[in-house]
Amino acid sequence: MRHIYTIVAVAVMSLFAPRAVAQDFGGVTFNNEIATWSDLYNLSFTAHNFGSARTMGMGNAFTALGADMTSASLNPAGIGMYVDGDFSLSPMLQFAKTKTANSDKFYNGVPRSEQEFRDHTERLSLASMGGVFTVYRSNGALTNLNLGIVYNRIADFNQNTMSASIANPATSSMANFMCTLSNVDGLQTNADGTMSYGGDPYFWGATLAYKNGVTNKDDKGWFIDRIADYAEIDQYAATEVRGSLGEYDLSVGMNFCDIIYVGASLGIQSLTYDRNTFYGENYFYAGGNYPSGKDMPYQLDYMNYVQRTYLSGTGINLKLGVTARPVSWWRVGVAYHTPTLMNMSLHYSADMWSETYSAGDNPDGYDLTNQGYAYFNESTPQWEDVGEYAWNYASPSRLLIGTAFTLGKRAIISADYERSWYQSIHLRHSPIWGLDYTSIMKQVFKGGNTLRVGAECYVLPFMALRAGYIWSGNTLRKGFENIIASHTMPKSQSYITAGLGLKLNESVYVDVAYQYGTTRYTDYQTFYYVDNSDSANDFGSRIFNDVTTKHIAVVTLGIRF
Repeated sequence: MRHIYTIVAVAVMSLFAPRAVAQDFGGVTFNNEIATWSDLYNLSFTAHNFGSARTMGMGNAFTALGADMTSASLNPAGIGMYVDGDFSLSPMLQFAKTKTANSDKFYNGVPRSEQEFRDHTERLSLASMGGVFTVYRSNGALTNLNLGIVYNRIADFNQNTMSASIANPATSSMANFMCTLSNVDGLQTNADGTMSYGGDPYFWGATLAYKNGVTNKDDKGWFIDRIADYAEIDQYAATEVRGSLGEYDLSVGMNFCDIIYVGASLGIQSLTYDRNTFYGENYFYAGGNYPSGKDMPYQLDYMNYVQRTYLSGTGINLKLGVTARPVSWWRVGVAYHTPTLMNMSLHYSADMWSETYSAGDNPDGYDLTNQGYAYFNESTPQWEDVGEYAWNYASPSRLLIGTAFTLGKRAIISADYERSWYQSIHLRHSPIWGLDYTSIMKQVFKGGNTLRVGAECYVLPFMALRAGYIWSGNTLRKGFENIIASHTMPKSQSYITAGLGLKLNESVYVDVAYQYGTTRYTDYQTFYYVDNSDSANDFGSRIFNDVTTKHIAVVTLGIRF
């Protein structure tokens, strides 16, 4: 049976507390076996900065504009603005780098070719692809009716982060964290001293710690017997995230007298999110003052812990939009996106390995190397939340308003405002009985505001220059700006954009665009423990903060027919 979290603690969480906890234990190395409320927020957050090269070059300010594949995911009324059929493909190359504040150097003197983890990632992927077809055209009130089948990327999760903290006291170790968890929750070993993983992955980390000699147990409870209380601990953490949120839209757009455009899109979203979390500790003693073999027969040298969380899902939504062109040089558009109903499976597993030095006479009879070391390597089973035990949630609804001005036949200026109700993210079903994130979502988050502006100018009849800017503001309520949750969450995003468009002939066009983006995240700890009865017992890792910068280049090749 899955661990039953303290739902009441979530519901009555203090508005003045900087740390949101559903239980006393947390951090990015914890709660990876479930979809946390911070996960649901991360999977729902978007500034809508992806699409074709034309829209990305203009900051995606296309709520009032149209005749672009991105319209299917922004304002489907823009599908009705096509006067010809169109097919386009937009591959994208992305380079992301994350800087972590308050971190020591992860590597010290290690050649780059030998580094196991890196704090940047490069990815080749697809930004947009689709076709639009005119199925009806007349001289009547309904000027034309178009159908579109389009894929657009909605959000991108690719990111690597690294952090390090050197020479920490033994009380701030992962060993202390796992030992405290085992004592608080009353974990038991088998009669023969072994320990099973059981049916609750919440405790698998503590089980791995016991199997690796990080913790131990006797009749009085759990304790640490392989790390002296005066040891110094170097702590290292790295998180690798891969995945994206893409949307396949079946869209219809109608043009009434070239004045009113109406559209609708049925969106099918595809979610992939793969997170690998690494944590490692090395144990040292100043001046080589190691414990004696009599006092401590076994002494830990290091411990490494890796967790893998894979989320995948499919969601459905509906988008409705209308655009008016009261005069030839001005357009105004409005679109509404219903919440996306997402059904999501979860897969989780973990490994831990460690090295122990036998400083005494090896009382447990371990198989030792010639140098006196014993190695442990343990792997959990794979946990799966699938089928009737899958996670089901609703992402925010969104309202988009845009306007655009045409300056002669050479230039366009456009602007969008988007409102997303992140406080309405709703966990509809989970495999954990009684788990409810409704209260915490409403307390922590508020509606998010996104502004997008763009411009296009034809400097030559066949060549256009483009530029834009995207800003997505803080979504955390007052008092929660410095919140520490199980996982880091984006607080704000901004993108500077530029692009170039070329008409090769009457049918073929090529667009290129570049975006430079910055995402700022909430603070985080690799782990922490909070004793609600006595704060003197609190401990945890150092507090870190990430800022990710992204360079995104996209090329669109299109054919009109």
